[in-house]
Amino acid sequence: MANRWLKIVSILLISTVYLISFTHIGVMAYDTFLKKGSFKPGTQIASIQLENMTTTQAEKELKEKVAVWFAEENLQLLINGEKVVINEFFFTFDFPATIERVNGGKENEFVVHVNQDVYETDLKSVLQDRYEAIDHELLQSTLIKSVNNMLSEKQYFTVEAFMRDDVDTIAAENTLTASFNQEDVQKVLTVLGEVKVPAQSQISFLELIGTTTNLPQESLNIVSSAIYKTILLTNFIVVERQTSESLPKHIELGYEAFIDPDASDFKWFNPNETAYTLTFELMNDHLNVKVNGAPFLQNYRVKFEDKTSYSPKTIVRYTSLLNEGEEELKQAGQEGLLVKVFREVYDGNDVLVESKQISEDFYPPAHRIIETGLINRMVENSMKIVDEGSSQSLDDDSTNSSTESNENNQSAEEQVNDTDENQLSETETSATQRDGLWETPTEALEK
Repeated sequence: MANRWLKIVSILLISTVYLISFTHIGVMAYDTFLKKGSFKPGTQIASIQLENMTTTQAEKELKEKVAVWFAEENLQLLINGEKVVINEFFFTFDFPATIERVNGGKENEFVVHVNQDVYETDLKSVLQDRYEAIDHELLQSTLIKSVNNMLSEKQYFTVEAFMRDDVDTIAAENTLTASFNQEDVQKVLTVLGEVKVPAQSQISFLELIGTTTNLPQESLNIVSSAIYKTILLTNFIVVERQTSESLPKHIELGYEAFIDPDASDFKWFNPNETAYTLTFELMNDHLNVKVNGAPFLQNYRVKFEDKTSYSPKTIVRYTSLLNEGEEELKQAGQEGLLVKVFREVYDGNDVLVESKQISEDFYPPAHRIIETGLINRMVENSMKIVDEGSSQSLDDDSTNSSTESNENNQSAEEQVNDTDENQLSETETSATQRDGLWETPTEALEK
Protein backbone atom coordinates (compact mmCIF):
# COMPACT_ATOMS: atom_id res chain seq x y z
CA MET A 1 0.00 0.00 0.00
CA ALA A 2 2.77 2.37 0.90
CA ASN A 3 4.59 1.63 -2.32
CA ARG A 4 1.48 2.25 -4.34
CA TRP A 5 0.99 5.60 -2.62
CA LEU A 6 4.62 6.50 -3.28
CA LYS A 7 4.21 5.71 -6.97
CA ILE A 8 1.13 7.93 -7.23
CA VAL A 9 2.91 10.83 -5.53
CA SER A 10 5.92 10.38 -7.78
CA ILE A 11 3.75 10.35 -10.90
CA LEU A 12 1.93 13.49 -9.77
CA LEU A 13 5.22 15.24 -8.93
CA ILE A 14 6.77 14.35 -12.25
CA SER A 15 3.64 15.48 -14.12
CA THR A 16 3.64 18.78 -12.26
CA VAL A 17 7.31 19.42 -13.02
CA TYR A 18 6.76 18.45 -16.63
CA LEU A 19 3.84 20.81 -17.05
CA ILE A 20 5.65 23.72 -15.42
CA SER A 21 8.83 23.11 -17.40
CA PHE A 22 6.95 22.71 -20.65
CA THR A 23 5.23 26.04 -20.07
CA HIS A 24 8.49 27.94 -19.44
CA ILE A 25 10.51 26.10 -22.04
CA GLY A 26 7.76 26.64 -24.58
CA VAL A 27 7.69 30.36 -23.94
CA MET A 28 11.47 30.52 -24.17
CA ALA A 29 11.44 28.48 -27.35
CA TYR A 30 8.73 30.68 -28.78
CA ASP A 31 10.74 33.82 -27.98
CA THR A 32 13.88 32.23 -29.28
CA PHE A 33 12.52 31.26 -32.66
CA LEU A 34 10.05 34.06 -33.26
CA LYS A 35 11.91 36.81 -31.38
CA LYS A 36 8.66 38.42 -30.49
CA GLY A 37 9.50 41.29 -28.13
CA SER A 38 12.89 39.70 -27.48
CA PHE A 39 15.01 42.88 -27.69
CA LYS A 40 15.31 44.41 -24.26
CA PRO A 41 15.05 48.16 -23.61
CA GLY A 42 18.28 49.96 -24.51
CA THR A 43 19.09 47.55 -27.32
CA GLN A 44 20.42 49.38 -30.35
CA ILE A 45 22.64 49.00 -33.38
CA ALA A 46 24.62 52.14 -34.18
CA SER A 47 22.08 54.81 -33.21
CA ILE A 48 19.03 52.72 -34.22
CA GLN A 49 16.75 51.62 -31.36
CA LEU A 50 15.48 47.98 -31.58
CA GLU A 51 13.81 47.36 -28.24
CA ASN A 52 10.63 45.24 -28.31
CA MET A 53 11.05 44.48 -32.02
CA THR A 54 10.87 41.13 -33.73
CA THR A 55 13.71 40.02 -35.95
CA THR A 56 11.65 40.85 -39.00
CA GLN A 57 10.82 44.28 -37.68
CA ALA A 58 14.43 44.91 -36.63
CA GLU A 59 15.86 43.92 -40.01
CA LYS A 60 13.38 46.14 -41.82
CA GLU A 61 14.14 49.03 -39.47
CA LEU A 62 17.89 48.69 -39.99
CA LYS A 63 17.63 48.67 -43.78
CA GLU A 64 15.39 51.73 -43.83
CA LYS A 65 17.51 53.75 -41.40
CA VAL A 66 20.74 52.91 -43.21
CA ALA A 67 19.27 53.90 -46.59
CA VAL A 68 18.03 57.23 -45.20
CA TRP A 69 21.35 58.00 -43.50
CA PHE A 70 23.36 57.48 -46.68
CA ALA A 71 20.78 59.37 -48.78
CA GLU A 72 21.39 62.43 -46.58
CA GLU A 73 25.09 62.30 -47.59
CA ASN A 74 26.25 62.20 -44.00
CA LEU A 75 29.57 60.57 -44.89
CA GLN A 76 31.96 62.42 -47.22
CA LEU A 77 35.62 62.21 -48.14
CA LEU A 78 37.52 65.35 -49.12
CA ILE A 79 39.94 64.73 -51.99
CA ASN A 80 41.84 67.64 -53.49
CA GLY A 81 39.41 70.02 -51.85
CA GLU A 82 36.43 68.31 -53.50
CA LYS A 83 33.74 66.39 -51.62
CA VAL A 84 33.35 62.75 -52.58
CA VAL A 85 30.13 61.30 -51.15
CA ILE A 86 30.57 57.84 -49.62
CA ASN A 87 27.32 56.05 -50.44
CA GLU A 88 25.80 52.76 -49.35
CA PHE A 89 27.41 50.90 -52.22
CA PHE A 90 30.83 51.38 -50.62
CA PHE A 91 29.79 48.80 -48.02
CA THR A 92 28.30 45.32 -47.75
CA PHE A 93 25.85 44.95 -44.82
CA ASP A 94 24.90 41.54 -43.40
CA PHE A 95 21.68 42.39 -41.59
CA PRO A 96 20.70 38.83 -40.49
CA ALA A 97 24.14 38.26 -38.99
CA THR A 98 23.93 41.67 -37.31
CA ILE A 99 20.64 40.77 -35.59
CA GLU A 100 21.87 37.34 -34.62
CA ARG A 101 24.83 38.85 -32.77
CA VAL A 102 22.77 41.44 -30.92
CA ASN A 103 23.52 41.68 -27.21
CA GLY A 104 20.24 42.72 -25.62
CA GLY A 105 20.07 45.93 -23.65
CA LYS A 106 23.36 47.22 -25.05
CA GLU A 107 24.81 49.12 -28.00
CA ASN A 108 25.81 46.89 -30.90
CA GLU A 109 27.57 47.27 -34.24
CA PHE A 110 26.74 46.26 -37.79
CA VAL A 111 28.31 43.29 -39.46
CA VAL A 112 29.61 45.36 -42.34
CA HIS A 113 32.55 45.27 -44.73
CA VAL A 114 33.96 47.63 -47.35
CA ASN A 115 32.99 46.74 -50.89
CA GLN A 116 36.51 46.60 -52.32
CA ASP A 117 35.44 46.76 -55.96
CA VAL A 118 33.47 49.99 -55.51
CA TYR A 119 36.09 51.45 -53.16
CA GLU A 120 39.03 50.86 -55.48
CA THR A 121 37.21 51.92 -58.63
CA ASP A 122 35.98 55.22 -57.18
CA LEU A 123 39.16 56.22 -55.35
CA LYS A 124 41.56 55.20 -58.11
CA SER A 125 39.63 57.30 -60.60
CA VAL A 126 40.28 60.35 -58.43
CA LEU A 127 43.71 59.64 -56.94
CA GLN A 128 45.33 58.04 -60.00
CA ASP A 129 48.94 57.03 -59.24
CA ARG A 130 48.68 58.56 -55.75
CA TYR A 131 46.28 55.79 -54.72
CA GLU A 132 49.21 53.73 -53.39
CA ALA A 133 50.26 56.55 -51.06
CA ILE A 134 47.09 56.15 -48.97
CA ASP A 135 46.89 54.00 -45.83
CA HIS A 136 43.77 52.16 -47.00
CA GLU A 137 43.50 49.94 -43.94
CA LEU A 138 43.28 53.01 -41.71
CA LEU A 139 40.89 54.80 -44.08
CA GLN A 140 38.53 51.83 -44.37
CA SER A 141 38.44 51.19 -40.64
CA THR A 142 37.65 54.88 -40.10
CA LEU A 143 34.77 54.74 -42.57
CA ILE A 144 33.34 51.59 -40.94
CA LYS A 145 33.60 53.18 -37.50
CA SER A 146 31.71 56.19 -38.82
CA VAL A 147 28.97 53.91 -40.15
CA ASN A 148 28.68 52.17 -36.79
CA ASN A 149 28.34 55.54 -35.06
CA MET A 150 25.80 56.74 -37.64
CA LEU A 151 25.76 60.29 -36.28
CA SER A 152 23.04 62.63 -37.46
CA GLU A 153 25.47 65.40 -38.49
CA LYS A 154 27.65 65.22 -41.60
CA GLN A 155 31.13 63.76 -41.21
CA TYR A 156 34.03 64.87 -43.41
CA PHE A 157 37.38 63.13 -43.71
CA THR A 158 40.36 64.54 -45.60
CA VAL A 159 42.16 61.91 -47.63
CA GLU A 160 45.51 63.65 -46.97
CA ALA A 161 45.14 62.64 -43.33
CA PHE A 162 45.49 59.02 -44.39
CA MET A 163 48.78 59.38 -46.25
CA ARG A 164 51.19 56.60 -45.38
CA ASP A 165 54.05 57.65 -43.11
CA ASP A 166 56.48 55.33 -44.86
CA VAL A 167 56.00 57.03 -48.24
CA ASP A 168 58.97 59.26 -49.06
CA THR A 169 59.00 60.40 -52.65
CA ILE A 170 60.14 63.55 -54.40
CA ALA A 171 56.87 65.47 -54.23
CA ALA A 172 58.32 68.53 -56.04
CA GLU A 173 61.66 69.55 -57.52
CA ASN A 174 63.09 72.63 -59.21
CA THR A 175 66.44 74.20 -60.04
CA LEU A 176 67.77 77.76 -59.97
CA THR A 177 70.36 78.18 -62.70
CA ALA A 178 72.66 81.22 -62.62
CA SER A 179 76.26 82.28 -62.24
CA PHE A 180 76.88 82.71 -58.52
CA ASN A 181 79.57 82.28 -55.89
CA GLN A 182 79.29 78.63 -54.91
CA GLU A 183 81.32 79.00 -51.72
CA ASP A 184 79.02 81.71 -50.42
CA VAL A 185 75.90 79.74 -51.31
CA GLN A 186 77.34 76.67 -49.61
CA LYS A 187 77.74 78.67 -46.39
CA VAL A 188 74.00 79.32 -46.37
CA LEU A 189 73.18 75.67 -47.17
CA THR A 190 75.43 74.48 -44.36
CA VAL A 191 73.48 76.60 -41.89
CA LEU A 192 70.13 75.38 -43.22
CA GLY A 193 70.89 71.67 -43.52
CA GLU A 194 67.72 69.67 -44.24
CA VAL A 195 64.69 71.89 -43.70
CA LYS A 196 61.89 70.09 -41.85
CA VAL A 197 58.39 71.30 -42.70
CA PRO A 198 55.96 69.76 -40.17
CA ALA A 199 52.30 69.25 -40.98
CA GLN A 200 50.08 72.28 -40.49
CA SER A 201 53.04 74.54 -39.71
CA GLN A 202 54.64 77.80 -40.84
CA ILE A 203 58.33 78.14 -41.70
CA SER A 204 60.40 81.35 -41.56
CA PHE A 205 63.63 81.61 -43.54
CA LEU A 206 65.14 84.05 -41.04
CA GLU A 207 64.35 81.66 -38.19
CA LEU A 208 66.06 78.86 -40.11
CA ILE A 209 69.34 80.78 -40.39
CA GLY A 210 69.03 81.94 -36.79
CA THR A 211 71.54 84.46 -35.49
CA THR A 212 74.19 83.73 -38.12
CA THR A 213 75.24 87.21 -39.27
CA ASN A 214 78.16 86.58 -41.62
CA LEU A 215 76.13 85.12 -44.48
CA PRO A 216 76.45 87.04 -47.78
CA GLN A 217 73.33 88.96 -48.80
CA GLU A 218 73.43 87.74 -52.40
CA SER A 219 73.67 84.09 -51.36
CA LEU A 220 70.75 84.45 -48.96
CA ASN A 221 68.66 85.74 -51.86
CA ILE A 222 69.76 82.90 -54.14
CA VAL A 223 68.78 80.18 -51.65
CA SER A 224 65.48 81.79 -50.63
CA SER A 225 64.55 82.35 -54.28
CA ALA A 226 65.39 78.74 -55.15
CA ILE A 227 63.09 77.57 -52.32
CA TYR A 228 60.34 79.89 -53.50
CA LYS A 229 60.67 78.66 -57.08
CA THR A 230 60.27 75.07 -55.87
CA ILE A 231 57.36 75.48 -53.47
CA LEU A 232 55.36 77.15 -56.23
CA LEU A 233 55.06 73.57 -57.52
CA THR A 234 53.35 72.51 -54.28
CA ASN A 235 50.23 73.50 -52.38
CA PHE A 236 52.33 75.32 -49.77
CA ILE A 237 50.95 78.79 -49.01
CA VAL A 238 53.27 81.79 -49.35
CA VAL A 239 52.74 83.88 -46.22
CA GLU A 240 55.40 86.58 -46.62
CA ARG A 241 57.69 87.52 -49.50
CA GLN A 242 59.38 90.68 -50.77
CA THR A 243 61.26 91.72 -53.89
CA SER A 244 64.15 94.15 -54.24
CA GLU A 245 64.13 97.47 -56.13
CA SER A 246 65.76 95.92 -59.19
CA LEU A 247 65.82 92.33 -60.40
CA PRO A 248 69.12 90.65 -59.44
CA LYS A 249 71.01 89.29 -62.43
CA HIS A 250 71.19 85.77 -60.97
CA ILE A 251 67.43 85.36 -60.35
CA GLU A 252 64.72 84.80 -62.95
CA LEU A 253 61.84 87.22 -63.25
CA GLY A 254 58.95 86.11 -61.04
CA TYR A 255 61.03 83.93 -58.70
CA GLU A 256 62.77 86.40 -56.41
CA ALA A 257 62.36 86.11 -52.64
CA PHE A 258 64.38 88.98 -51.20
CA ILE A 259 65.96 88.49 -47.78
CA ASP A 260 67.05 91.27 -45.46
CA PRO A 261 68.05 89.95 -42.01
CA ASP A 262 66.81 93.20 -40.47
CA ALA A 263 63.58 93.73 -42.40
CA SER A 264 62.53 91.21 -45.07
CA ASP A 265 61.67 87.57 -44.42
CA PHE A 266 60.35 84.71 -46.53
CA LYS A 267 57.64 82.57 -44.89
CA TRP A 268 55.46 79.72 -46.10
CA PHE A 269 52.83 77.38 -44.61
CA ASN A 270 52.34 73.63 -45.05
CA PRO A 271 48.56 73.00 -45.07
CA ASN A 272 48.90 69.22 -45.41
CA GLU A 273 48.37 66.53 -42.78
CA THR A 274 51.84 65.12 -43.46
CA ALA A 275 55.33 66.55 -42.98
CA TYR A 276 57.85 67.29 -45.71
CA THR A 277 61.60 67.84 -45.94
CA LEU A 278 63.52 70.25 -48.16
CA THR A 279 66.91 69.05 -49.41
CA PHE A 280 69.49 70.93 -51.47
CA GLU A 281 72.06 69.94 -54.05
CA LEU A 282 74.68 72.43 -55.24
CA MET A 283 76.35 71.93 -58.62
CA ASN A 284 78.11 74.20 -61.10
CA ASP A 285 75.82 77.22 -61.49
CA HIS A 286 72.90 75.06 -60.35
CA LEU A 287 71.04 74.95 -57.04
CA ASN A 288 68.55 72.07 -56.95
CA VAL A 289 65.80 71.99 -54.32
CA LYS A 290 63.64 68.93 -53.59
CA VAL A 291 60.47 68.63 -51.51
CA ASN A 292 60.50 65.10 -50.08
CA GLY A 293 57.42 63.39 -48.67
CA ALA A 294 54.06 62.00 -49.66
CA PRO A 295 53.06 62.87 -53.24
CA PHE A 296 50.60 65.68 -53.65
CA LEU A 297 47.15 64.69 -54.80
CA GLN A 298 47.18 67.35 -57.51
CA ASN A 299 49.75 68.68 -59.97
CA TYR A 300 50.94 72.28 -59.71
CA ARG A 301 52.45 74.42 -62.44
CA VAL A 302 53.65 78.01 -62.69
CA LYS A 303 52.36 80.35 -65.37
CA PHE A 304 53.48 83.92 -66.15
CA GLU A 305 51.12 86.49 -67.60
CA ASP A 306 51.34 90.13 -68.73
CA LYS A 307 55.12 90.21 -68.95
CA THR A 308 55.93 93.85 -69.68
CA SER A 309 59.15 95.84 -69.97
CA TYR A 310 59.48 99.60 -69.57
CA SER A 311 62.27 101.43 -71.40
CA PRO A 312 64.25 103.80 -69.21
CA LYS A 313 64.16 107.54 -69.90
CA THR A 314 67.29 109.55 -70.59
CA ILE A 315 67.97 112.44 -68.22
CA VAL A 316 70.46 115.12 -69.37
CA ARG A 317 72.21 117.21 -66.74
CA TYR A 318 74.11 120.35 -67.61
CA THR A 319 77.27 121.12 -65.71
CA SER A 320 79.94 123.77 -65.93
CA LEU A 321 82.57 121.21 -65.00
CA LEU A 322 82.56 119.87 -68.55
CA ASN A 323 83.51 121.72 -71.71
CA GLU A 324 80.95 122.57 -74.31
CA GLY A 325 80.10 119.42 -76.31
CA GLU A 326 81.57 117.01 -73.73
CA GLU A 327 79.37 114.28 -72.24
CA GLU A 328 79.79 111.87 -69.36
CA LEU A 329 77.55 108.84 -68.66
CA LYS A 330 76.69 108.85 -64.97
CA GLN A 331 74.15 105.98 -64.97
CA ALA A 332 73.64 103.43 -67.74
CA GLY A 333 69.95 102.85 -66.95
CA GLN A 334 67.95 99.64 -66.74
CA GLU A 335 64.56 98.71 -68.12
CA GLY A 336 61.61 98.21 -65.79
CA LEU A 337 59.83 94.86 -65.58
CA LEU A 338 56.37 93.62 -64.67
CA VAL A 339 55.03 90.07 -64.45
CA LYS A 340 52.03 88.32 -62.88
CA VAL A 341 52.70 84.89 -61.40
CA PHE A 342 49.94 82.25 -61.35
CA ARG A 343 49.82 78.78 -59.83
CA GLU A 344 47.76 76.37 -61.91
CA VAL A 345 46.24 73.26 -60.32
CA TYR A 346 45.58 70.10 -62.35
CA ASP A 347 43.83 66.92 -61.26
CA GLY A 348 45.01 63.36 -61.86
CA ASN A 349 43.59 63.45 -65.38
CA ASP A 350 45.61 66.59 -66.19
CA VAL A 351 42.48 68.73 -66.27
CA LEU A 352 42.87 72.34 -65.09
CA VAL A 353 41.05 72.72 -61.78
CA GLU A 354 42.12 76.19 -60.66
CA SER A 355 44.39 79.08 -61.62
CA LYS A 356 45.27 81.43 -58.79
CA GLN A 357 47.43 84.55 -58.91
CA ILE A 358 50.30 84.32 -56.45
CA SER A 359 52.03 87.64 -57.01
CA GLU A 360 52.55 90.66 -59.25
CA ASP A 361 56.24 91.57 -59.38
CA PHE A 362 57.20 95.07 -60.55
CA TYR A 363 60.65 96.54 -60.90
CA PRO A 364 60.64 100.26 -61.86
CA PRO A 365 63.02 101.39 -64.61
CA ALA A 366 66.32 103.01 -63.65
CA HIS A 367 66.78 106.07 -65.88
CA ARG A 368 69.86 106.74 -68.02
CA ILE A 369 71.69 109.83 -66.77
CA ILE A 370 74.11 111.88 -68.90
CA GLU A 371 76.04 115.01 -67.86
CA THR A 372 77.05 117.50 -70.53
CA GLY A 373 78.88 120.85 -70.62
CA LEU A 374 77.03 124.18 -70.65
CA ILE A 375 76.82 126.24 -73.92
CA ASN A 376 78.56 129.56 -73.13
CA ARG A 377 78.00 132.87 -74.89
CA MET A 378 78.89 136.53 -74.61
CA VAL A 379 76.39 138.77 -72.88
CA GLU A 380 75.44 141.68 -75.22
CA ASN A 381 78.93 141.62 -76.79
CA SER A 382 80.28 143.56 -73.82
CA MET A 383 80.57 141.01 -71.09
CA LYS A 384 82.00 137.53 -70.70
CA ILE A 385 82.41 135.14 -67.89
CA VAL A 386 86.10 134.74 -67.24
CA ASP A 387 85.88 132.45 -64.22
CA GLU A 388 83.08 130.50 -62.62
CA GLY A 389 84.99 130.09 -59.42
CA SER A 390 83.88 127.05 -57.42
CA SER A 391 80.50 126.45 -59.11
CA GLN A 392 79.51 122.74 -58.65
CA SER A 393 77.82 120.26 -60.91
CA LEU A 394 74.04 119.86 -60.78
CA ASP A 395 72.40 117.55 -58.28
CA ASP A 396 70.29 114.56 -59.25
CA ASP A 397 67.28 116.86 -59.42
CA SER A 398 69.00 118.83 -62.25
CA THR A 399 68.84 122.15 -60.27
CA ASN A 400 70.87 123.88 -57.56
CA SER A 401 69.31 125.35 -54.48
CA SER A 402 68.55 129.07 -54.59
CA THR A 403 71.35 129.77 -52.12
CA GLU A 404 73.96 128.00 -54.24
CA SER A 405 72.67 129.76 -57.37
CA ASN A 406 72.89 133.22 -55.78
CA GLU A 407 76.42 132.61 -54.54
CA ASN A 408 77.61 131.42 -57.94
CA ASN A 409 75.92 134.33 -59.72
CA GLN A 410 77.49 136.82 -57.34
CA SER A 411 80.91 135.31 -57.99
CA ALA A 412 80.32 135.56 -61.70
CA GLU A 413 79.23 139.21 -61.39
CA GLU A 414 82.49 140.23 -59.75
CA GLN A 415 84.45 138.87 -62.71
CA VAL A 416 82.65 140.68 -65.56
CA ASN A 417 84.75 143.21 -67.53
CA ASP A 418 83.46 146.75 -67.10
CA THR A 419 84.26 148.45 -70.44
CA ASP A 420 80.95 149.92 -71.62
CA GLU A 421 80.04 153.58 -70.88
CA ASN A 422 76.46 152.54 -70.10
CA GLN A 423 77.68 150.01 -67.53
CA LEU A 424 74.96 147.76 -66.22
CA SER A 425 74.15 147.83 -62.56
CA GLU A 426 75.05 144.84 -60.41
CA THR A 427 71.44 143.74 -60.29
CA GLU A 428 71.00 143.93 -64.05
CA THR A 429 74.28 142.09 -64.63
CA SER A 430 73.21 139.29 -62.27
CA ALA A 431 69.88 138.90 -64.02
CA THR A 432 71.53 138.84 -67.44
CA GLN A 433 74.01 136.18 -66.41
CA ARG A 434 71.29 133.95 -64.90
CA ASP A 435 69.51 134.02 -68.25
CA GLY A 436 72.68 132.91 -69.97
CA LEU A 437 73.40 130.12 -67.52
CA TRP A 438 69.96 128.54 -67.26
CA GLU A 439 68.46 128.96 -70.73
CA THR A 440 67.99 125.85 -72.83
CA PRO A 441 70.67 124.94 -75.42
CA THR A 442 68.19 125.65 -78.23
CA GLU A 443 67.53 129.19 -77.00
CA ALA A 444 71.24 129.85 -76.67
CA LEU A 445 71.93 128.77 -80.23
CA GLU A 446 69.11 130.93 -81.57
CA LYS A 447 70.64 133.99 -79.86
